[in-house]
Amino acid sequence: MKVPKVDARQLEETDADRRRGMLDDHALTVDLVSALAGDRQLTDAENERLGQLKKERGHRFFSDLLYSITHQYFPPLIAEKLWTAVLVHKKELSTVLGRNVRTVVATLDYLSNITSNMSSATLVGERVIEEIVGLSLRDGLTGLFNHTYFFQQIDLEVRRSLRYGAHVCLALIDIDDFKAVNDSYGHQEGDRILAAMGRTLLHVARDSDICCRYGGEEFAAILPLTDRQEAGAIAERMRTAMAESLSGGETVTVSVGVAACGKKTQRYQDLVEKADAALYQAKRNGKNCVVMGAADG
Repeated sequence: MKVPKVDARQLEETDADRRRGMLDDHALTVDLVSALAGDRQLTDAENERLGQLKKERGHRFFSDLLYSITHQYFPPLIAEKLWTAVLVHKKELSTVLGRNVRTVVATLDYLSNITSNMSSATLVGERVIEEIVGLSLRDGLTGLFNHTYFFQQIDLEVRRSLRYGAHVCLALIDIDDFKAVNDSYGHQEGDRILAAMGRTLLHVARDSDICCRYGGEEFAAILPLTDRQEAGAIAERMRTAMAESLSGGETVTVSVGVAACGKKTQRYQDLVEKADAALYQAKRNGKNCVVMGAADG
């Protein structure tokens, strides 16, 4: 059966997705939202960018606007009405006070004091919020998403696959003989290898891939909207690129196990177990190789 192409806008989003989106290079910043509301003039590039975001996100664009200011999620249709009301409230406040009331202040005042949609609102700098979000989602050594975030996202992607029939694959990547590296070269060199491989994995991965430190010397790459054949090719590129030289001249390699969602995949645990079994087989095959898990339809 041919799998239909899935529109990403149809897929449900979690708060983890929204927090992750805050770290994206194309995220809506408070400054850009303020400019949209009239606090300053928009540049041509910003107008173009906002137009593209509106087209891509549809009604969710209004949820994004409010989330960028409040870090609280409002459903799209409610968010659109609230955003219109915030702009009216901003204009009324500015008229009463005889000066421009900035968008953030108008939004928090409206949602806290007029509608009671927010309680105990606290103003925190945007950069501080980004740092907090980053710390909560990322591994400190490699900069990859952490173990907790991995399980949030693999669960979401498998549920999407079950509901919409969208392809999703998982690659588990383990450093070969890593204990020997630590024993022979010390844990500082081991940490350097981990950090370097994490950077390489991010560089090789596509923008849509979700790269995580799974634990210890193991990495994970969630590959949304990717079929089994394509996942194998991606995993091979990762394996080749992630080989790292030690200070003594030896090369540290990785082994990769890949699994694809199929008819027998009912939970994210099924996909993880299948990828883990493929990784174990890669180790038995002599390491420094990619093994594809058995197809199950």
